[in-house]
This record gives sequence, C-alpha cells and structure tokens, in this order.
Amino acid sequence: MLTSQDVTNYSFTPTSFRRGYDEREVDDFLDQVVQTLRYYEQGGRPGPQAPTPPQPPAGDGLKDRATRWLRGDAPS
Repeated sequence: MLTSQDVTNYSFTPTSFRRGYDEREVDDFLDQVVQTLRYYEQGGRPGPQAPTPPQPPAGDGLKDRATRWLRGDAPS
C-alpha cells in the first residue's frame, strides 16, 4: 500500500534519449495509486505507521531537478 508520503517523495527516472520519463515506470506507479485508492474506497483503513520526522526543504524537488536538467547542469 502507498502512503501520501510515498506519493509525495516518489521520483521518476528521466529517459536517456528524449525528454520525459519512462512510461512503464509511470504506469506502474499509477497502478499502485489506483490499487491503494480502491482499497480505501472499499472501506480499508491504513495500518499504523511510524511518524516521519520533519525534513528541511532540500531544494531537490522534481521541479528543481527538471529545471537543472533542462539547463543542462551536471547531475549531482
């Protein structure tokens, strides 16, 4: 099962030969999202989870990585 934190932190792998992401990877992730939503729609409840400690903003979100990639910056 996915958590909101899983969805927030998920990072797709950029493709090598064109702009964008691996379509199969995106489809697989969305399949997991659909499976989780169906579970909740049928009355499922999330299990107990350890609290995630707050993380300082890393400035390494998808938008920042995409911007650096489009500029042609070296990967970090």
